[in-house]
Amino acid sequence: MARVTGNIVAVYRDLGSDAELQALLQTMDAMQIDEPSTRISRELHRATLQERSGDLDGAALTLQSALAEAVKHGMRGQEADTHKALRDLALKQNNLSGYVEHNNEFTRITEEINGKDTATKLAMQAKQREIDVVQREHQKHMAVLHSTLPKHIADRVARGEQVNDHYDNAAVIFLDIVGFTTISDRIPSGHVVHLLEQIFTSLDTVCERHNVVKIKTIGDSYMAVSFRSFADAQDDTVHNAATCALDMIASLDALVITMPPALGDTSWTKDIGDIKVRIGIHCGPVTAGVIGTQRMQYDVWGDTVTVASRMESTSEPGRIQFANAVNVGSRHAVTLHERGSIEVKGKGMMKTYWLE
Repeated sequence: MARVTGNIVAVYRDLGSDAELQALLQTMDAMQIDEPSTRISRELHRATLQERSGDLDGAALTLQSALAEAVKHGMRGQEADTHKALRDLALKQNNLSGYVEHNNEFTRITEEINGKDTATKLAMQAKQREIDVVQREHQKHMAVLHSTLPKHIADRVARGEQVNDHYDNAAVIFLDIVGFTTISDRIPSGHVVHLLEQIFTSLDTVCERHNVVKIKTIGDSYMAVSFRSFADAQDDTVHNAATCALDMIASLDALVITMPPALGDTSWTKDIGDIKVRIGIHCGPVTAGVIGTQRMQYDVWGDTVTVASRMESTSEPGRIQFANAVNVGSRHAVTLHERGSIEVKGKGMMKTYWLE
C-alpha cells in the first residue's frame, strides 16, 4: 500500500498538485513503512513540496535525513538521487561549497554505479557468449545425430537414453544393385561414389515418402525397415514396405545418372545402362538399438532380417520377393503372386511370392 501510495505521490508531484501531494504524504506518515527505499522516496517528495513552498532550509534537512538513511542501508542509487537534489537545492541557496560537495558525490556515485553496471553487463555478455558456444556445439551434435539416426532415435540418444527396442511386427527391405561390380569396373574409380550417391539419395527420398526408415547401406546394398510404431495400423507396416519397394524400382527406372562437370569426361555414363535391383522383403519380429558411441547407427537384428536378406539374394532383377503370404492391402493394386518353393540358405525349402 505504501509503495502504491508513493507512486501516486510521484504523479501529483509531477503534475504540480501540491495539495493532493501534501494530503498523501500525511497518509504515508501514518503508515508503518518497512522498506527503506519507500521511506527515502517519501522524504524526497516531501523535500520537493517544501522547496516549492519556499522552505529551502526545511527541504535541506529533509534531504539530509533521506541521505543518512540511504547511506545506512547502502542504497547507492537513492544516495545519488539525494545528492543530486541537495546539489540543486544548494544552487538555489547560493551555497557554492554545498553545490560542489554534493555534485562531486553525485558524480562519484553515478560513475561507480555505471561502472558496476558496465561490469555486470560485460559479465552477462561473456556468459551469454559461453552459452551461445555451448548451444552451437549442441546444435552441431544434434545435426550429426539427425544425419545418422532417425530423428526420434537421435533425440533419445541425446537425452542419454539407452536405445533397445523390440517390434513384434516389422517389414524388412533389402535391396541390391544387379551387376554393380561389373558397372564399377567399367567406370572411372573416382566416379563410383557419385553414382552410388545418386542411387541411394533417390532411395532415401522414396523411404521418407512411405514412412519407412533407412537403416544402412552395405557396399551397393540398401536396407530399410517399416516399423509398427511408425505406422497407423498393423497392416500399414507391411503395406508401407510393399509400396516403398515398388516405388524404389520405379524411381530407379526413371533415374537419369549425371556427374558434375568437375569430374571431367562423363560420356561413359551412357554405358551404364539401366540400373536394375533385386529386392527382398520379410515380415516379423525384430530387435533394434544403437550400439557404441562412435559412428552410431540404429541397427536391426533377428531372424526376420536374415530371411529378408535371403529373399533379396534369391530374387531376380527388377523383382521383389516376399517370404510371407500376407495381405498387403488392395491400395495401389499391390498383390502377391506365388513363386513356388526355393532353397533358402539356412532355412531349407521356403514358399515365396512375387510382389507386383
